[in-house]
Amino acid sequence: MSTTVTPDETTRPGAAPGTDSSAGPAAEGGAGTLPVLAVDLVTAPSLLEGLAPLARGLEDAGIGALTLSDGGLHPIHVAAHLAPLTRGIGLLPRTDAIYVEPFHLATQLMSLDHISHGRAGWLLQAETDPSAAEAVGREVLGLEATAREAADVLEAARTIWGTWAPDAVVRDTERGVYVDASRLQYADVEAETFSVRGPAITPRSPQGLLPVLVADTDSAAAGERVRGELADGRVLDLDVSGGARAEELAAKIAAALEQAGAGPSVDAEQVRLVRLVGLDLEADPLGTVRQLADELRSRGLIAPAPAASDASDAASASASVPASGRTLRDLLGLPETPFRLDPSRRADRARLTSEENA
Repeated sequence: MSTTVTPDETTRPGAAPGTDSSAGPAAEGGAGTLPVLAVDLVTAPSLLEGLAPLARGLEDAGIGALTLSDGGLHPIHVAAHLAPLTRGIGLLPRTDAIYVEPFHLATQLMSLDHISHGRAGWLLQAETDPSAAEAVGREVLGLEATAREAADVLEAARTIWGTWAPDAVVRDTERGVYVDASRLQYADVEAETFSVRGPAITPRSPQGLLPVLVADTDSAAAGERVRGELADGRVLDLDVSGGARAEELAAKIAAALEQAGAGPSVDAEQVRLVRLVGLDLEADPLGTVRQLADELRSRGLIAPAPAASDASDAASASASVPASGRTLRDLLGLPETPFRLDPSRRADRARLTSEENA
């Protein structure tokens, strides 16, 4: 079926109707962008009280993003807690794509993007721990099935994120109309182990499609299709639990960037994020990070820090732009993701008969 295209809804050749063809590592405009420096924080309940001051301190120290790994508190919930307390830093919960409800996962991430004003991303994890399957009453998947499921959930999430047009919410009080149903579309996802009708219960978020990255530690379980075709890039993991030696870390980053540039699939292997894992929170973490960030930037290995802004800037930020003025997609060098309407999936057609839909 043909796709209706308005001036702001262009479809690149080969793109499927109703999808964002700019998604994924093959998108234009990202090659050559320096990776963003990130710190991984474990969401342990014992750390919660000091987590917000630490996040703000890391932001001031020049860190571009935080990844949140599960330490007892759900990473998305902790990211939501930090969103209004930070200004320009990216927030990427590392969370499972396998033993979850894809619709709820997608809408949770959309909500995080709203409250962070476009600073949310998803560090995709493909859980292989049998206890995760037991917790939700599912059979444990093998590695091949896990990889297929991760790809299906990622594609479903992107489809759900693209079910609302930016102008779908009209708030017409005179007519008593909140949303224009013709600017919504069903997801209509039929995957191997699940289906999603849609559309989302959350209006389109500031970034449209959130950046989805795969860390080195999750690469094998996520599978070749996710890490090489569907994800927006790679996260280079650097273990600093034994100390953050700038010379050693710089060599690893330089080697990864050189490898990505020399490979046949430059975009598929592009390092979008450099993640410091195992940072010692007891031994001046802010001083360590600031010194390391300055050294790596002086060598031209990581992207500049998000623009500094004061508290008044954060308070006055619009619903679609973070206080720094740049979304996480901007920081990572990813292009914008325009909405694409597929008339066959339009939500207002649900009220029509089959003859009228033909």
